Amino acid sequence: MHQINLGIQVVPIAAADQGYPIIDECIALIQKSGISYTVTPFETVLEGNYKEIMSLVHDIYERANTLSPETVINIRIHSKQNKDVVAKDKTDKF
Repeated sequence: MHQINLGIQVVPIAAADQGYPIIDECIALIQKSGISYTVTPFETVLEGNYKEIMSLVHDIYERANTLSPETVINIRIHSKQNKDVVAKDKTDKF
């Protein structure tokens, strides 16, 4: 199985002062996972094995739903049929 990139955005339906701590807890799960990641202002981009990343997405989903009465989670996946997706290949030229 090849490496993918996955962008995840967790949006708790709450006031900002209540929502940001939930997002922080989700990022803490990512940090503990050992999966390569980059935090941006709008989403966190994960890079690695599809099954491991999707297992982490499940954990994030469970945690967010435990902490927030309503949550929107946006996910984008970039994969290639016979090749790893590497973020640096897309960004090094900048």
